[in-house]
Amino acid sequence: MAAGDSLYAIAKKHGTTVAVILEANDLGASAIIYPGQRLKLTLPANTQRSARLDAEQISNARLIIRIGRQLGVPDHGIRIALATAMVESSLRNLRGGDRDSLGLFQQRPSQGWGTQAQIMNAERSTRVFYGGSSDPNGSRSRGLLDLSGWQNRSFGNAAQAVQISDYAHRYGQWEKQAGRWLSDLG
Repeated sequence: MAAGDSLYAIAKKHGTTVAVILEANDLGASAIIYPGQRLKLTLPANTQRSARLDAEQISNARLIIRIGRQLGVPDHGIRIALATAMVESSLRNLRGGDRDSLGLFQQRPSQGWGTQAQIMNAERSTRVFYGGSSDPNGSRSRGLLDLSGWQNRSFGNAAQAVQISDYAHRYGQWEKQAGRWLSDLG
């Protein structure tokens, strides 16, 4: 860390959040950081995260669960979708993100996930994440159900195979919480 660095700037530069840096370094919100101090930028891969959802997040989680049920996706796949949406957008239908990423799953028009308007349709983008024979995007993208043996992959590996993220370890950190959401909301 250099003089003048802030936790916010460090988090933004490294694609994480201030909350993660604070938690990874066992620091409180009022902690003071110093030049030359070494900070961990991520939580260990096996650290489980949790969060209380607000009304918008609950609505989006219920949508992901409902569509998963309609498509016959096993609970394991629905948990993967919930965790993925939490990592990608905090379960919010975002109008922006990294590069041209949009929506609940931060899908990118430039990568064939659909037009901006299509991606911002939370129901459609959820169906595209799941993929399979009823994928509204057809073969232009690869959803969870399109992955051979997805059920046998680790939780994070299955999500990563769909999302192709720079931070693959983050999906598994929401595995237990996603199970609780599914139990509570599904």
